[in-house]
Amino acid sequence: MDTCSESPVPPKLRRGGIVAVERSLSILDAFMGAAPTRGLSELARATRLAKPTVLRNLVSLERSGYIVRLADGRYQLGARLLQLGEAYRAQFRLEDHVMPVLRELAAATGETATFQVREQEHRLTLFRVESPQVVRIAQVMPNLKPLDGTSISQALLRGDAAADAARRRQAVYFSAGLASPQTASLSTAIWGPPGQLRGAMSISGPVMRVSSADLDGLAARLAAAARGLCATLGAPFPEGMQPPELIRISPSEAPPPHEP
Repeated sequence: MDTCSESPVPPKLRRGGIVAVERSLSILDAFMGAAPTRGLSELARATRLAKPTVLRNLVSLERSGYIVRLADGRYQLGARLLQLGEAYRAQFRLEDHVMPVLRELAAATGETATFQVREQEHRLTLFRVESPQVVRIAQVMPNLKPLDGTSISQALLRGDAAADAARRRQAVYFSAGLASPQTASLSTAIWGPPGQLRGAMSISGPVMRVSSADLDGLAARLAAAARGLCATLGAPFPEGMQPPELIRISPSEAPPPHEP
């Protein structure tokens, strides 16, 4: 007897949505990170849907080109998904996804929020939202600096997506007075699939204000914003993430800048 539930979709996802669509999407999700082909029973177990429900959805997905049924009765993803992926790639603009997150982060923390990428042995600020406070750290854009001991550099150099996901705890780096005696910052790495470093996100401000703030609270807010952005970029973290690990970088611990 098939005991798989007919309603695996969490209530929070079902409100205001269409259950049939969510079931079809859950079937497509079941192919991610799995073997190239899946059988009906495997899909039923992965989605917690009854076999007849899975089969009905597979017929519709196959008809639309999103799923292909092989001669041995197993299923694999169809070429229509590749077309969608190429369309997404062509239309994707990183700024459209990063800037709303930075705006929310700056508004919530009261500090400047930035997104930087690694360019060989340098870090480049791509996007920046200034602190709403009168006293803040000014910076001319675009801004290219050597990788150093600052929190943003350490996030770019030491970030490890697999390790963070395995222990369900993100690394958030904190530095104060390293690149500038007036500046303190917290930073964490941003990932895309498959574990590809896309950059690092940080909040920064005057060293006295940031250092005396609730650093654990700031780290938690930064980590949550980073998880949301990573999910948007196609690299979601596992469910049940623990509070982030706050790693304080002292001047004695900071590595010397890389040679150009």
